[in-house]
Amino acid sequence: MKRILGITALTLLIGLSACNKTKSTSNRFMDAGEWQITEMSVDGTNEEELPLWEIEDCNIYEESCYGHWENEEGGHADFIWQFREKANTFEISHQIVEHEEEAGEEEHDHASEEVAEQAYNFSGVYAVEKRKKDNMIFTSNETVGFPGQSVKIVIEKK
Repeated sequence: MKRILGITALTLLIGLSACNKTKSTSNRFMDAGEWQITEMSVDGTNEEELPLWEIEDCNIYEESCYGHWENEEGGHADFIWQFREKANTFEISHQIVEHEEEAGEEEHDHASEEVAEQAYNFSGVYAVEKRKKDNMIFTSNETVGFPGQSVKIVIEKK
């Protein structure tokens, strides 16, 4: 009986440790606010225009965590992000805002269309290759716009 209780306690401690690691990585990402993308490449070819991510504060256990994908021309798209699996997996999901769907073509400027397409194409599940306080590296072969291709995103705290 003592052995079973010991195993149960050990399993509980491991589970709490995993949750804490995911939460601390998420909190570090959220608290920073703005992150500059320094590399966003597909099969080694970097995007010409690199965005800025602005992350909103959120409680990862009670709500979806939102970010804003912005380009130099003022284009803006929303995305939901999430760390999973002991903060070894990172997921990005482009979100279409209701007023974007209802707006007419004349209201959509070129910069907003470009950034929305970029956010959509780079949405997917990423492996977390590096997670430091001021920079992170994500890699994937599972993005919406580049399935089966090697995608890499490098972010740095602004």
